[in-house]
Amino acid sequence: MRATRPASSEGDSTPEAGRRGAWASRRLAGSTSFLALMTAGYAIYAVDRTVLASVLAPLSAALSLSDSQVGLISAAQYIGVTAVVFLAGHLSDRYGRWPVILTGVAVFTSFTWLMGTATSFSQAFVYRLVSGFGEGAFWPVAMASVAGRFVGKKGLALGTFYVGFDAGSIAGVSIGGVAYSVLGGWSDAFYIAPLVGLPVIAGLFFARTSFSSIDGEDVRIRLGGDALQLLRKRNILLIMAFALLATWSAVWQAAFLPYYFFKTMHYTVLSSALLSDLVYLAGGFGKVLIGHASDTRSRPRILAGVTLATFLGYGLFFASISFAAELAGALAMGFFSAGIFPVMQSLMSDSGGGKVGSALGLSTSAQSVATIFGPIITASLFSLGVGSALALDAMIPVGLACLVSFALAEPRRINRSAQASL
Repeated sequence: MRATRPASSEGDSTPEAGRRGAWASRRLAGSTSFLALMTAGYAIYAVDRTVLASVLAPLSAALSLSDSQVGLISAAQYIGVTAVVFLAGHLSDRYGRWPVILTGVAVFTSFTWLMGTATSFSQAFVYRLVSGFGEGAFWPVAMASVAGRFVGKKGLALGTFYVGFDAGSIAGVSIGGVAYSVLGGWSDAFYIAPLVGLPVIAGLFFARTSFSSIDGEDVRIRLGGDALQLLRKRNILLIMAFALLATWSAVWQAAFLPYYFFKTMHYTVLSSALLSDLVYLAGGFGKVLIGHASDTRSRPRILAGVTLATFLGYGLFFASISFAAELAGALAMGFFSAGIFPVMQSLMSDSGGGKVGSALGLSTSAQSVATIFGPIITASLFSLGVGSALALDAMIPVGLACLVSFALAEPRRINRSAQASL
C-alpha cells in the first residue's frame, strides 16, 4: 500500500505547491491582460461604429442623403459584419485566432479613417461596408476566445468584454461631437477616431503567444457539421430567435440615439453626444452586474426578467414628457438592454454542448441579420417622425423577445468547479 503524505497544519509548503502557486499567479495575470486586450479591441470596434451616429445629421446634410440613404449608410457596417461573421470562425480554425483578430482590427480602423474622405453616398457606403468586414472578423473570434478562456466565469468575463462596446460608444460619440463642435467639419471625426485603434494593434503584436493556449481548444467556430447539429436543438433555435429580436430592439441606440436627441429633443450635436454617453455608461454597468449575476443564478430566468425590464424602460423613455423622466427611462433602458447580451451569449455557450465557438457563431449571425434590417426599417419609418419610428422599432421586437425568453430552458452546464479558469 502506497504511503500517503501527512497533511501539514500549516498548509502545503512543498516546492510543488510553490510552483503551482506561481503558475496560478501567472495564469491570473495572463488571463487578466488577455481580457483587457480583447475588451480594448471591442472598444475600438465601437468607436469606429458609433462615431458615425454623432455626426450623422451634418454628414447627411453635406452629402445630400435621402432618408433611405441615411438608413443604408447606418446599416452598411452591419451588412459587412453579416457577410463575414460566420466565415471568420472558419478562417480562425485554419490560420489561428491571432491573425484573424489582428486583420479585423486593422481593416475597420483603416476604413473608418477613409470614411473622412468620402464625397458621395456610394463612397461612404463602400467604406462603411468594408469596415464591417473587419468588425465581422474580430467580433465572434474575440468573443469565442474570451468564453473559452473563462469557462466557469463566462458571464462576468463576457460582461466585461461587452463593456468595451459601451466605453467605445462613449468615446466614439464624444469624439464625433467634440470634433464637429471644435473643428466644424464632420470628416474630422473620422480622422481622429481611428487613432485610438493604434495601441490595440500594437498590443496584439505583443500578445500573439497568448492565443496559442486557446487555439487548440474546442471553442472555435466551425462551418458545416457542428452548426447543423446545433440547429437541431430547440434551445439553440430559440436563442437565435431571441438574439435577432433583442438586437433589433437595441441596435437603434448605437445607430440613432444621438440623432434622436438632435431631431426630437432639439439638442445640439455635442449635447446629444453627451446624453448618449450617459446611456452607454449605464449599459456598461448593466453588462457587468447582470452578467456576473448569471454565473450563479438561472440564466433563462434572469434573461426573461431583464428583457421585461428593458421593455418597461423603453416605455418610460418614449412616453415621458419631462427631461427628468426621459433621463430616468434612458438610463434604465441602457442598463437593462445592455445587460441582455452577456447573459444571452453565456446561455448560448452553455447550450452549445462544448461547441462554444459554433454556438456563438450562430447567435452572432442572428444578431448581424438584425443589425442590417433594423436601421433600414427605422429610417423608412422616419416619415412618421423620428420619435415614433424609433419607439415602434424598439418596443415591438423587445416585446416579442420577452415571449421567446419565457420558452427558454436551463441547459445542463459544464462542471464549473472543475473547469473554471481565470
